[in-house]
Amino acid sequence: MDYSKAISHLIPFILEKYENFELDAENATNNFLEQNPSEKIACTKGCGACCYFPLVPITAGEAFVLLNRLLAEGIDLNQLAEKLFLYAEKYFEFAYENNSLPFKDSDQKKFLTKKLPCPFFVKEQKNEFSGHCGIFGLRPLICGFYNSIDSPKLCTQKLSHRSIEQTVGLGSFTQDSIRDFERKTFGRSTLGHLPLLLAALCTKEGLEAFLNEVPLSDEELKEEFAEGIHDFSLYTEMLKSIGYEIGENDLLALEEAQSEMIKNCLPT
Repeated sequence: MDYSKAISHLIPFILEKYENFELDAENATNNFLEQNPSEKIACTKGCGACCYFPLVPITAGEAFVLLNRLLAEGIDLNQLAEKLFLYAEKYFEFAYENNSLPFKDSDQKKFLTKKLPCPFFVKEQKNEFSGHCGIFGLRPLICGFYNSIDSPKLCTQKLSHRSIEQTVGLGSFTQDSIRDFERKTFGRSTLGHLPLLLAALCTKEGLEAFLNEVPLSDEELKEEFAEGIHDFSLYTEMLKSIGYEIGENDLLALEEAQSEMIKNCLPT
């Protein structure tokens, strides 16, 4: 698919999804606080705990839309790419030291010791997590639907905390619908770490991988895990465009992380 066609397909669809989510999430949050007057949202301006997380999952389409919105705001592509490539370099340094990307919960906690914030995080002097989002008005979906009604200290250590379940559910549903649209448009849709996907889209190879239309046939879709493997192939190609080859240790770590997630979702 050519660039302009991708813009005309993705930007209106994704921005409408974002707008609808914001309205629904605001209503859900207000209803929760009315029904639970003793609770309050711990996420406030000035707290950047989640901006240090090693996995801020957005779709490749969301990354494409964000990149184009940043450019429309007058952001210089070369300066942006330089900032993103520097982040990716430090991120992959951790992956090499760790022998895998930080998919597992234990590795994500270890990553926090690197104190590597999102490239768009603007630090303040109060403490290491103080600051604000430099692109708050353009931030992707994931940055709005996970919240905390517990102490922010839990977030700084990547510990479990309570969120407003309905808001998280709305966000997950919205992101799933975006992925379905991307699959219909391009044939596959990957989730990936926000800065890495953006960095990849700043390269010729990464952009071509994203725009490449590679749908699975009906027969191929019948094979077990075919869609998931096909989706992940896009992340593999995009990371390769910025110098990282996903290997066996990464796949094992991802498999273990998925098992952890399933286990945590099971009723106790």
